[in-house]
Amino acid sequence: MPKPKLKPPSREETIAFCRVLAHLVAADHKVTAEERKQLNNLIWDTGLSPDDAEVKAAVEAELAKPSPLKKVLTPITDPGMRKTLFRALVEVAASDGLAPQEEKKLAKTAEVFKLDQKAAAEIIQWTVQSIALEKKEAQILKRL
Repeated sequence: MPKPKLKPPSREETIAFCRVLAHLVAADHKVTAEERKQLNNLIWDTGLSPDDAEVKAAVEAELAKPSPLKKVLTPITDPGMRKTLFRALVEVAASDGLAPQEEKKLAKTAEVFKLDQKAAAEIIQWTVQSIALEKKEAQILKRL
């Protein structure tokens, strides 16, 4: 049976996706080099460039003065995009250690997106543990 064709997100939806990523990065009022790198990589993964004028304006505005969370989440309506975005948000938030403000925003995002709260908490915990294991692996490899 053929798979249904999925409509690719519009440019506006994709920029909204990037804006939400930037919003979470700004949650703890500091942007680390690791978070900026992760954010830029995720923007590239969407098919957009962090240097595109429209993308840069949306991202930098959100980093400088985050909008209310619900306002930046509202344009994301596709359930698949919501799950993908939530997963990306978890990765960005956990990349430099999960700050309490970031954890609260992730919980609120899961609520607004109507995601299963238990599964959302599990993916957050799993990601934090995975990153810790990757760092441990890097330390061990240095000693080899």
